[in-house]
Amino acid sequence: MRFLLPLLAAFGLFAADTAPQTGGPDPIPTSGPGSRPLRVFLRSGPKSHGPGDHDHPSFLRDWVPLLNARGAVAKGGDVFPTAAELAETDVLIIHRQVGGNFKPAERALIDEYAKRGGGFVVIHAGAVASQTGKPEVDDPATDYYRDLLGGTWRNKVTKWREGPMQLNFVDKEHPITKGIADFGMKDEIYYDLEMLPGAHALATAPTPKKKGDGFEAQTQLWTYEKPGAQRAFVFIPGHTYVNFARPDVQTLLLRGIAWAGKRPVDTLAK
Repeated sequence: MRFLLPLLAAFGLFAADTAPQTGGPDPIPTSGPGSRPLRVFLRSGPKSHGPGDHDHPSFLRDWVPLLNARGAVAKGGDVFPTAAELAETDVLIIHRQVGGNFKPAERALIDEYAKRGGGFVVIHAGAVASQTGKPEVDDPATDYYRDLLGGTWRNKVTKWREGPMQLNFVDKEHPITKGIADFGMKDEIYYDLEMLPGAHALATAPTPKKKGDGFEAQTQLWTYEKPGAQRAFVFIPGHTYVNFARPDVQTLLLRGIAWAGKRPVDTLAK
């Protein structure tokens, strides 16, 4: 018996080491077999321009089912997500007029979401923050939004041009842009944006600003990430709704959503 007791004790230690832990649920993997679907919340808003432009309601109507059809779990609306909804969100898409307008309670939720590594995909006027609503007034909300996304519209500095535009990819090896050729379309660019040094340019467009014999190119697509915190993909075009049906635009956005959610960029591919 005295030889059996040490054997039983050793077996007990082995069993304790190999038994499943009961202190909480095992984390769900985000890729591979049994992975959790990418969870997306689309923050929309009312239509703010003329026919065919800034059609945020149509984007919400079309892209929530599009994302769900590609394996995501997507929902959204005009109302800011609740704390419970953000807790179950991997990527927050902001496509609305002046998307950086956060109330104090909303900013607290955004801070918590970013700190835990939440993803942001921001489209066109979603990249603007102006709590005053007065374009002629500089606004401290801009500083907050710039630091969140890596760049933003700056009142009294940033300009826009609507019409034919050309997207030229300056990082052709990034997972979001790889294999996509430069292209033109009728849309709107922003230029003289306020950018942080850490923002990584993916594509530029010529602006009306003269530079030598041509025109100065400025960033229109970029990524930004803080180690251990948020990832952001910003897509400045998106003024004209019909362009969201373009295969190249859809590919960029779907890859950007997956990248912001820290998933392989083909996660939402057909």
